[in-house]
Amino acid sequence: RVDMEHQIHLLEKEAYCSVLRAFKAQSDAISWDKEGLITELRKELRVPDDEHRELLLRVNNDVVIHRIRGWRQTGGQQSVATLHPISISTPTPLRKKQRTSQFAPSHVVASTATPLQPSPSG
Repeated sequence: RVDMEHQIHLLEKEAYCSVLRAFKAQSDAISWDKEGLITELRKELRVPDDEHRELLLRVNNDVVIHRIRGWRQTGGQQSVATLHPISISTPTPLRKKQRTSQFAPSHVVASTATPLQPSPSG
């Protein structure tokens, strides 16, 4: 029984981490809706604060996510495979009052996120 509970919790953490990675790949800034979803997922998937911090650190240091973010920042002009990991901890200029998200480093803000538009190519 204990082993099965542990296996279930590993699946819960994996699912939560996958959502964090997907959101981070989409954008450093997350919307209020996504932040609310993250909060609800933490509750439903039983991810405590210490594990949340551990998973955030893992996502923020994920080489694949760094490459995707770099590719997005270049407008998709480079191959994701050829990009070197980039630092995502550099603060960006802010335009209006914002709320810092628990999702990522302090420069990531929730209130200025713009909805992602599907690209014409997919």
